[in-house]
Amino acid sequence: MLRHFQCPEDRGEFRFLGPASGRVLESALTLHVLRRTNIEPEWQQRLRGFLVGHSAGADPISRLFAAAALGLTQTEDAMTALDGFLGDLAYGRRRKRALLLMLLVELEVVPLARAGIMLDDFAVQAAHRFSQLHGAASRLMFGRHAGGIPEGTVPRDAAFIVACQAANGGWEQQALLTLLAMLALGPDHPAFERGLRFLRGLEREDGGIPFIPDVDVWLNALAGLALQAGSSLPEVRRQVARFLISRQHTHGGWSFTDGVQQTDSDCSALCVELLLREDAERHAPAVDRALEYFRERQRDDGGYPAYERAGESEPTMTANVLLAQCLGVGRRPELVPSMRAARQFIRGSQRSDGRFETSWSLCETYSIFRVMASLEAHRAVDPGQTPDTVGERALRYLLAHQRTDGGWGQAATAPSDALSSAYALAAVSLPRFATVVPPACARRAAAYLLGQQDPRTGAFVSIPDQMGPRPIPYEVPVLSTVMGVWALSLTIQRLSQG
Repeated sequence: MLRHFQCPEDRGEFRFLGPASGRVLESALTLHVLRRTNIEPEWQQRLRGFLVGHSAGADPISRLFAAAALGLTQTEDAMTALDGFLGDLAYGRRRKRALLLMLLVELEVVPLARAGIMLDDFAVQAAHRFSQLHGAASRLMFGRHAGGIPEGTVPRDAAFIVACQAANGGWEQQALLTLLAMLALGPDHPAFERGLRFLRGLEREDGGIPFIPDVDVWLNALAGLALQAGSSLPEVRRQVARFLISRQHTHGGWSFTDGVQQTDSDCSALCVELLLREDAERHAPAVDRALEYFRERQRDDGGYPAYERAGESEPTMTANVLLAQCLGVGRRPELVPSMRAARQFIRGSQRSDGRFETSWSLCETYSIFRVMASLEAHRAVDPGQTPDTVGERALRYLLAHQRTDGGWGQAATAPSDALSSAYALAAVSLPRFATVVPPACARRAAAYLLGQQDPRTGAFVSIPDQMGPRPIPYEVPVLSTVMGVWALSLTIQRLSQG
C-alpha cells in the first residue's frame, strides 16, 4: 500500500512523495493572470478545461472565482456566499475575509466600494511569513484599485515581496501566494516572469494548478509513524528519519516541504515524534533543538500556535507538541511544567460535546485522535497530573457518531469517508481505551476502511481533508493511504491483545 521512492535529483535520497492535486482557486487565478496579460493561449485553454470539469465539486468561494475567470455571469451574491463559507472560522477570520474580498475585487466580482475593506484588515494577526506576504500583496492591490494608499506603503511592501521570492520563482512554495505577489507587482516587474515559471512547473496532468506542490516533509513524518505502528520496514523508517533530519531548520523547526522558510508547530512536532520513537539517542541533537524551538513558542495560556508565538494557541498544535515532549521528557525533566500547562490548555479547549477545533483538517476525528494520543502519552509519563475526563469525553463523541456502515464523516452530519474513519479508528484503537471500546466497533470500522481501498493500487480513496489557507480545502491523495495503514496497524495490535 505504501511505497518509498528514490529521487535522483536529491542524490539518491529516499522519501515518500505527497503531491497535491490541482485546485479550482489557483487555477482560476492563474487563468485570470494569463487573460489579463494576454499571454499563453494554449495554457489558458487547459485551465478552462480544468475549471469546467472541476468547479462543480469545489467549495462555494472557489466556484465564484472559477465563474469569474471563465467569464460567466454571477448569479450568487458574493458577499453573502463568502460570509457563509467562512462561518465561525476560529483563526484569522477578519484577515482572510479581507484577502478573499480583495481577490473578488480583482476579478471584478465585487466592487471595492461594496467590499468595505480597509488597509488595517490585511494586517490583523499577521504574525507569520504567509500572512505578512498576503498582507503586503493585498495592500498593493488595494492601492491600485483605490487610487492610492499612504506614502511609503508601496515601496516598503513591494521590496518585502521581492525579497521573499525564492530562486525557483515562487513564494513559500505556494501557488496562491505566488499569484498574489504577481498581481501585486504587475506584469512589468521582473519578478512576474519568474513567478510564471514557478506556476508552469506546478501544472498537473489534468491542467489544474495546486495550492502547493507537495507536503513531503510533513507527509514523511506521518508515513514513518504509520510504519512504526506496524513495526514495518525498519530500513525505510531509518531513511525517512535521515530525510527529516536533513530538512530541520537551524532554529530547530521544520517546514511542510522543501523551499519554505516559515516553520510550523504541527510539522515540527510530528518530526520529533518520529525521531524519538525511532531512535531517541541517535537523534538527540535534532530533538533537543526542536524542544527548544517549542519552548520559545509556548504561550502564556499553555498552548502552542501554528507558527509564531504571537499567534493564537490551537488545541491540535498543542496536543502534537505535548506528545513530542512526553516522548522526550525522560531526558528533559524540566519539560514537566510546560507539559502540564499544555494539558490544561487542551482541557479548556474541549467543547461541551467532546470535540475540538479542527486546525488544518476538515475532519473532527483528526483533532480528537491527536488529543487522545497526547493525553495517553502524558498519563504514562506524569502520573501526578490532575485527573480529568477529556479523553473519555472525546471517546464518547466518537462512539456516538460511528455510522451504521462502520465509518465516520468529517462532521456529525456528514457521510462516512476513508480519511475521517482512519483518524477515528486510530483513536479508538489506542491502548489506553482498549478495555472500554467494544471490539465490534473497531472491526466494523476496519471493514469499512478496507472497503474504501482500490483493489488495483492498494490506495485508500477519500475526499479532500486539508485546508490552506483555512478554510479552503485542498487534496493530498496519498494522505488517506498513510492514515489507513496507521489506523489498521493500531487496530491489529488492539484486537490481537483481546
